[in-house]
Amino acid sequence: MLESKNPSYLKKLLKGQITLIITFWVWFFFITLVINIFIDNSFEQSNYHQSNSEIVLSVIIYLLIFVYTILIFIAVYRSADNYIGNKLWPFLSKVIISINLFFSLFSAYDLLRVTIFEDYAIKSEINSFKDSLPLKVNSYSHLTNIGIEEKNIYYTYRLDNMDITASKDYNFKKFKSQVQDSLCEEDNTLKLLKKDYILNYTYVDKNEEKVIDIETKKTNCGKGIYDLDILKELIRQGN
Repeated sequence: MLESKNPSYLKKLLKGQITLIITFWVWFFFITLVINIFIDNSFEQSNYHQSNSEIVLSVIIYLLIFVYTILIFIAVYRSADNYIGNKLWPFLSKVIISINLFFSLFSAYDLLRVTIFEDYAIKSEINSFKDSLPLKVNSYSHLTNIGIEEKNIYYTYRLDNMDITASKDYNFKKFKSQVQDSLCEEDNTLKLLKKDYILNYTYVDKNEEKVIDIETKKTNCGKGIYDLDILKELIRQGN
C-alpha cells in the first residue's frame, strides 16, 4: 500500500496553496516589518564604524533578506492567482509586493555598489591613473608611482628640491604629522580611510634616495573621524 506524501508547508507556501490572507499579512507584511525593525536596531547604529567582518556579516544578512523577498514575492503572486473572490484584493497584493521587490532590488544594488563595486572602481581608477605618471603636484614635487594591493594604496613622491645628504637636520617628525593631518582633512583621502584603506606614502629626494615612509590609517585621524557623518545623519533624521 503506497503511503500518501503531503507536501511540506513551505512547498505549499511557494506554490501559492496557502490562503492569500495568511501569505500576504503574515509571511509578507508581518515578517517584513519584523525584519525592518531588526535591521534598524542592529545596523544603523554602527553604520559609521563597521569593521571588515561586520561589513561581510551585513552583506550576508542583506542577501538572505533579498532571497526571502524574492521567495515571498513568488508565494504571494501565486496565492493571488489562486484566489477566488473579488479580484481587486489579489490585484492590490501583486502591486504591493512588486513595489517591495523593486525597492529590494535597488537596495541590493546599492549595497553591492558600496561594498564590492566601489572597491573595484577604486582599484580600476588607480590602475588607469598610472598611465598619466609622473605627474607634477606642485613646484617642488612629482607623483611618480601609485599602486594598490588589497586595502593598501601606495604612493611615491619625488621631492625635486631635496637632497637627502644635505637634509640631516630636517624635522621629519613634523613633516609626517603634516602629511597625516592633510590626509585626515581632505575629503577624498578621508573617504578611503573610512573604508579601512591604508595610505602608504613614500617620499624620495631628487636623486631617488628614500627620504621617509608614511603609513596612515583611520586611527591616525583620531576618534572624531565620524563626527561629521553622525551630525549629518542627525540633521537628516530631524528633517
